[in-house]
Amino acid sequence: MGDPGALKYRILATDAVIVALATLLGLFVRFGDELDATTALGPIQVVGTLLPVFWLLVLIFMGAYDRRNLFVGLTEYSRVLLSAIIVLSVVATVSFLFKLDTSRAYVLVTIPVGTLGLLAERWLWRRRLLARRRQGLGLAPTLIVGESDERESLREAMVLRPWAGYLPVADLARPLTPAHWPAWFDTLTAELDRTGASALALAGSSASDAAFVRELSWRIEGEGVDLLVGAGVGTTTGPRVSLRVASGLPLLHLDEVALRNTQRVAKRTLDLAGALLGLLVLSPLLVVIALAILVTSGRPIFFRQRRAGRDQQSFLMWKFRTMVDGADRDREALREVHGSDGPTFKAIDDPRVTSVGRFLRRWSLDELPQLLNVVTGAMSLVGPRPHPLDDVERYADRDLRRLIAKPGMTGLWQVAGRSDLTWDASIELDLLYIENWTFLGDLAILARTAQAVVQGAGAH
Repeated sequence: MGDPGALKYRILATDAVIVALATLLGLFVRFGDELDATTALGPIQVVGTLLPVFWLLVLIFMGAYDRRNLFVGLTEYSRVLLSAIIVLSVVATVSFLFKLDTSRAYVLVTIPVGTLGLLAERWLWRRRLLARRRQGLGLAPTLIVGESDERESLREAMVLRPWAGYLPVADLARPLTPAHWPAWFDTLTAELDRTGASALALAGSSASDAAFVRELSWRIEGEGVDLLVGAGVGTTTGPRVSLRVASGLPLLHLDEVALRNTQRVAKRTLDLAGALLGLLVLSPLLVVIALAILVTSGRPIFFRQRRAGRDQQSFLMWKFRTMVDGADRDREALREVHGSDGPTFKAIDDPRVTSVGRFLRRWSLDELPQLLNVVTGAMSLVGPRPHPLDDVERYADRDLRRLIAKPGMTGLWQVAGRSDLTWDASIELDLLYIENWTFLGDLAILARTAQAVVQGAGAH
């Protein structure tokens, strides 16, 4: 029995047993000897079959098996309770809407008993884990970073509190200035490999340098190393930060940037609903634009180009054609004449733009075919803008971080100045969006995008 991350499949299995037993108990209490496996399926049998599976899916999508929630204070128990409320609400709503004869006695036995069983089971798992930790088993090897006295203080706290789950195996002085960061990160990587540390703890003043914490979090992204920081995390706040209440240590847990299951489902649902609705409502406008391009400058109506998507995977992006056919051949020549701010190139008075194309760009109508890219999953409604592959080849290491997210039709850049922004400013906004994604944030950006488009600010 190791760390919480390795236990999630065992916990999922025991959760499945608990929910199945609660379902059988509910059926027995309601029907008793009347329950016959050969009886034709009715509403109650259907509910009895689907409810355990649905309950487990709710637990999964609520993050009940994520490492950040397992064995963490009341967070874990709250996920179990909330899942029961959701299951009860869905069963009641479906039964009402479809007039299903679902037994109230069955539901009022199964869900409360299942909830109590899940809570008791999680409590037993926690007792077992804490007992093993007190014996020095299943502790996460931890590398401590900070000043000498800060490292020693945190080391003593971890040794005195083995139930927190961390075993200090090495320490490292923090870099003095940003100029020392590159060499220091190389040393850190070597130390992590040498010690096999699965956690990195920033002690005291090391956690107060927001720029350092942010750079460090990106450097260890995807390496399977938990980042623990002191309370002074500066600008690195929001949904990525969670407090490990039960640990007894003065540390916050900084999650990786990648979206969790529930967040991915919520974002994809918004993308699909928004894109399909947009295509339906805007279909007459799309036809008018296509005819305008065809009449004024002939074919092709659409412009297709390979762009860099999430994790640098290329995809074919669609736009209405706004330039003369074959305009891509002149990109490099115009780049040399006009110069560029960063890897990307966009001329303010581009001679390749057609008259209709200038109007479409002014109101961002040329981007509408990208709704198809959203439907197929290559793009999102909101995210960093996708750039051509030759521009991505000019990216600095920091710039590549924007490709951790799915590209979007709009983003923070769109509501903060669009093409008027410098390259560094747009990168900063992209990273800020990626690190602090929320569902309501996407809705706000979509609303503000409509306002920015109407005003036409920064559109070239």
